[in-house]
Amino acid sequence: MKRLAVFFAVLMIVVFAGAQVLAQDVVRMRFGHVAPPMHAQHKASEWFAQYVEKESGGRIKCSTHPQGQLGAHNQMLEQLQVGTLEVTSVAGSALTDFVPEIALISLPFMFNTTEEMFLLLDSPVGKKIEAAFGSRKLYCGGFTTHGFKAFLNRKSPVTKIEDMGQSKWRIIPNELFVDTYKAMGVSPVTLPWPEVFSALQRGVIDGIDLTPNETWGAKIYEVVKYMSLCKLGQNPQVYVASPVFLDKLPPDLKTIVIKGMKEAAKWHTAKVMEEDSTVVMPDLKAKGLQVNEVNAADLEKFRAAVKPVHDKWREKIGAQIYDESVAFLKKARQK
Repeated sequence: MKRLAVFFAVLMIVVFAGAQVLAQDVVRMRFGHVAPPMHAQHKASEWFAQYVEKESGGRIKCSTHPQGQLGAHNQMLEQLQVGTLEVTSVAGSALTDFVPEIALISLPFMFNTTEEMFLLLDSPVGKKIEAAFGSRKLYCGGFTTHGFKAFLNRKSPVTKIEDMGQSKWRIIPNELFVDTYKAMGVSPVTLPWPEVFSALQRGVIDGIDLTPNETWGAKIYEVVKYMSLCKLGQNPQVYVASPVFLDKLPPDLKTIVIKGMKEAAKWHTAKVMEEDSTVVMPDLKAKGLQVNEVNAADLEKFRAAVKPVHDKWREKIGAQIYDESVAFLKKARQK
């Protein structure tokens, strides 16, 4: 009996030790972002978490953290740089202080279609933007978009550039967007995102620019009356990982995480496009939002107004990469 008891004791130690090794072998990672749970951005983070767990056979466990639970955009990017956060998806506008080259795809009236943006990102220009992340201690895992931003207003629609000065417009505290609105004749109000809904509700501001998907996801249609489609600019989102985290992974798991980001970005884009056409726009109109489209002649006036913004940011982004992009888009439009 004594020998049997010793045997079982040894067996339990071996089993317990093995369980500890297995537990240590599980890579735990977090995916943080600022979007609400119903938004495509959060759904894509959950898709990523399921993908890496499945592809790794359970060796990776990823938790998702929406609505800024892990901090604001810039805070999460700083966490990535030092390795205290593993992955985020972040607006291109929030990245300009970290990777100035990303401003290229957020410039006002840069693209005529969403397809143009992805063509540019798949070109050598896109590879240069991706490479720029590495020198800033960040890893670019993939690009997606929430679509074109539109003007939203609680008082009146925007049909021409002269309408812009009649309203108080909120923008994010970002140099590119301050420059853009000033060029359109506006003294913009900078407000953090959590304050926007109540500011519109109370009349502290009259207008904001958002994509239809963002308008729907944040229920902004409850506090504005008009949406003016104008192709103001894309709202690109970037999947970004911590190089510190990636470099600690075994090669097979690193490959899974990197591929997971690219696949999640594709899924994210498809989800936004699908929702916009089948759910978002019909629902926004059904809820009483009045939608108009700025005509081509007036769009040209907007483009002329923001040309000084392009000139300034050509130098900040890099004249060579800006000129390559303009030449690439011009050629693409001739096909």
